[in-house]
Amino acid sequence: MFDDVLIGAGNASGMFFTAPKGTVLPVSPMETLSADWAEVGAIAEDGITFALPSGEVLRNWAKVPERKINTENGNVTAPIMYTTKKVLETLAGSSNVTHVPADTTHGNVDSVTFAPDVSAEPASYLFLMKDGDRLAMLASNDALITEIGDVAFNGNGSANWEATIEGTWTFAMDDGQTV
Repeated sequence: MFDDVLIGAGNASGMFFTAPKGTVLPVSPMETLSADWAEVGAIAEDGITFALPSGEVLRNWAKVPERKINTENGNVTAPIMYTTKKVLETLAGSSNVTHVPADTTHGNVDSVTFAPDVSAEPASYLFLMKDGDRLAMLASNDALITEIGDVAFNGNGSANWEATIEGTWTFAMDDGQTV
């Protein structure tokens, strides 16, 4: 009974991946990922938040619910704790990131100018979460980063890039109990 509780933080761990839009999603979170999937990085200790699709309830004259129409996709909010070229490309689109190779005066320099016309392209996203023997996934093969939250640069923790990703999401969990 206690094993039915999925722990999304604490003793659990997780990773974030991206691939081109339309990439086939794994059927099981235990599945080996195809070469299309690239690791973005680790998610901060608070983990991801999944907001289910929302909609409007249609009621008859007696105010009895007859049907629900989803009007908005679900979204995932993910605090990415890495600051790398891949993270910047994921957040702002690879064409908006400039890379200057290291030379004798400086290391590799990756930069992006965040402006109103800068945004990521629609892509596939995958979050893998491990809790003991169990592995869960939350994935979309057509989603878009619609918001990037404020980033705090301070001496008390990691600079987390909080991305809100909107799309149609698939959740799957493997209990890890093979036969």
